[in-house]
Amino acid sequence: MKIDFSLLECLEAVVTEGSFEKAARSLSITQSAVSQRIRSLEDQVGAPLLLRTRPVTPTPAAQPLLRFARQTQVLALDVWPELLENVSRGRVRIAVNADSLGSWVLPALQPWAERSAAMLDFVVDDQEHTQEWLRSGEVIGSIASAPVPAHGFRSVALGVMRYRCVASPAYIARHLPGGLDRRSVRRAPVLVFNRRDALQAEHLRRHLRVKDVQFPNHFVPAYEAFMNAALLGYGYGLLPEAQCAQALADGSLVDITPQTQASVPLYWHTWGIESELVATLTRALVDGAARALHPMPAPRSRSRPA
Repeated sequence: MKIDFSLLECLEAVVTEGSFEKAARSLSITQSAVSQRIRSLEDQVGAPLLLRTRPVTPTPAAQPLLRFARQTQVLALDVWPELLENVSRGRVRIAVNADSLGSWVLPALQPWAERSAAMLDFVVDDQEHTQEWLRSGEVIGSIASAPVPAHGFRSVALGVMRYRCVASPAYIARHLPGGLDRRSVRRAPVLVFNRRDALQAEHLRRHLRVKDVQFPNHFVPAYEAFMNAALLGYGYGLLPEAQCAQALADGSLVDITPQTQASVPLYWHTWGIESELVATLTRALVDGAARALHPMPAPRSRSRPA
């Protein structure tokens, strides 16, 4: 199959923008031209590439084409920086968990952003699921909790993000006067980021030493609002240590499971291609993580048999 890069660019634009109309505006062509290019690419592939939903979503057949299109865009930025606007519309897309984006990622990338003409485009998802965006070709890199990269990708350790399970004093007096135990956990409201967030449930399983745990919960899918909900007494929940340190120090929040540590190791995953843009982005994240996160624990050494 002879690849027409203008068709790939069009496919990537429709998926990124979410509609044919927006893709047409971003590419400075007509909506009719976008439709014709997509039909032409689908004819070449012999399969539908897009589901005409709102927003438009790619089919499985489109995933390798999207991945190739975005890899090509990144390589083009290395070779021809002057084509930034024409080739990729100046966007570098990254999948990142909300707590990292809200705390250390933006400061880490600030020097990089000053030197680069590229515009950052963050996709927010749970650290257990960000690799899905990378494997599908939607992003050029992801911050994830899994250490092992998928085939064709690379990973580098960033550090450990520590959490504290906190609640306001008024909430504790009302819902947890005797502490957090197997009985109180069934009725005390919990703060959970979203339906894909399993961190709180895993923490409670370890703290209570049970295989399964059920609890009422509020979903609060925003970094700052999550802490505000804890301060206002909506529930207890896991907050990044850096985010809640001042509130713990002044007593407006209390750690209700101090004996049970909650921590998440983080890794940066990228495509396995040689790209100066990806390399500089990686260095910026690694350096920023070294300043903001805890070091990775040393691997346990295996004792040799006598």
